[in-house]
Amino acid sequence: MTASKLTYAAVILAVVPFLLACIFSGQQALFINLGLAIDFVLLALVCLDWFMTQSKDKLACAREVSDRLSIGRSNKVSLTVFNSGLQDLHCRLRDDYPRTMEASVQRFSFACPAGSQVDLHYMLRPNVRGEYKFGKVNIAYLSALGFFWRQLSLGIAKEVRVFSDLQALHELSIKLKCANEISEFSGRRRGQGTDFASLREYAVGDDCRLIDWKATARRGRPIVRNFEVEQEQTLLCLVDAGRSMACDLDGLPRFEHALNAALCLAMTGLARNDQVGLAVFADKPLLYLPPRRGRAHFKNILESVATVETRSCEPDYGRLLAHFSAQQKGRALIVVLTDLADAEGSNSLLAGLMNLTPQHLPFCVALADRQIGEIAKAKSGNIDDVYRKAVATELIWARERVHANLTRKGCLVLDCPASELSTQLVNRYLEIKARGLL
Repeated sequence: MTASKLTYAAVILAVVPFLLACIFSGQQALFINLGLAIDFVLLALVCLDWFMTQSKDKLACAREVSDRLSIGRSNKVSLTVFNSGLQDLHCRLRDDYPRTMEASVQRFSFACPAGSQVDLHYMLRPNVRGEYKFGKVNIAYLSALGFFWRQLSLGIAKEVRVFSDLQALHELSIKLKCANEISEFSGRRRGQGTDFASLREYAVGDDCRLIDWKATARRGRPIVRNFEVEQEQTLLCLVDAGRSMACDLDGLPRFEHALNAALCLAMTGLARNDQVGLAVFADKPLLYLPPRRGRAHFKNILESVATVETRSCEPDYGRLLAHFSAQQKGRALIVVLTDLADAEGSNSLLAGLMNLTPQHLPFCVALADRQIGEIAKAKSGNIDDVYRKAVATELIWARERVHANLTRKGCLVLDCPASELSTQLVNRYLEIKARGLL
């Protein structure tokens, strides 16, 4: 129970007669008696207010929140307050949510009519994956006469887990299910495949480039080659969890953006019936899930990466990429999601990616910092701005040089902002499939 503003005002009023008694000594007895009378009335009103105020057991509360929250997203939390008493209440509510998360509302203030319920909602944004616990719901309601706030804590604890961007995965799964041809998602026409299936007679409308001239000469009539879409392709996603990936970018660590994109790519690959594997590495392999197919495999991937964290160390790209490459028996598309900010690390990465060819198709994916681009394009106002612009420009040039070296050596490259990473990565993968590059 805590006092209200009305109580403080009444106490000040009760003190005034005693102050006057000290000032006017001739009427001291009168002011003292007046002060005692006010104190007695105030005490009687507080006692009356206590007995008139509704008891705590007439209030109840329920919390509704998903067991799985998405990192970097606004997750809805719903609270329902039930008032089974006969009094209309003015309430305040504070939910004991995990304090490492960002809440859209810190405290609610609302009216709760007698015999009714009130629905409250707020959004919670977690920035770190892991397991968290909601505590009690703390409610305070004003007494009948307004002299104090009666408080109660309702124990409705709940444990939740924060995963990668589940909302983006859900949206992607809907798109993949609704599209009869998955290539519609990338805005490109689906190819006919590159695996030879059979020979058949030419029909009106067939592409002339598919004519098999040797078979045509033998049979004396036009024969075309029939192809089917590749079924045994392998996709391996490697996510860098080293020191540079722990830096924040657009409100989340780079690693979280990269992991979200890798999961979207894995879901798309499994939808195309490819074998998909995923690995996380820093100074050593932190997680390795061999390429497999099926929805159950994706659930295993999602559960396995839930507790992986970055490490403050520099990866040995050459050794680690060679290690993961050796695990693949056949040709695979190896996607490395990393950062290209450090020149020495970029050279090591370049050497490691080059060792993957020609057995595999390497694909380097980096997260561009939009803020650096804005600084490089900004107008220089003072000497500090000039230095900042020069540094930003040099960083951009260094990245472009690395990109050029990778492309020249036959490695695919994607460098885009974090907000566009998942979409562009999925589109590039579908383009690789359509063009038969793998």
